[in-house]
Amino acid sequence: MADLVQNPRPVLGDVAGAFRIALRRLYRTRNIVLHGGAPQGVALEASLRTAAPLVGAGLDRIVHAAYAEDLDPLDLAARAEVALKLVNGETGLSVVDLLEPA
Repeated sequence: MADLVQNPRPVLGDVAGAFRIALRRLYRTRNIVLHGGAPQGVALEASLRTAAPLVGAGLDRIVHAAYAEDLDPLDLAARAEVALKLVNGETGLSVVDLLEPA
């Protein structure tokens, strides 16, 4: 956590990478189940355990942004991507500012 506060860009990059890997694993597992007919795949339980909380939190944030800020999902994603690139830069955006809507 101290690394996140002191040097957030690389830590947030690692988090985004882990998120991407978890969703990619979930999608590949989905393909194995749907196209391969293997509902008891080896990776199914692990990918669900990893991706389910992330997907749930993401959907929760999307719904909250839609109701509270009348913000479309693509706009929310664009805002998040820009904020990740600007954190700890010239704009003075800190890692704490990522918790609050713009």
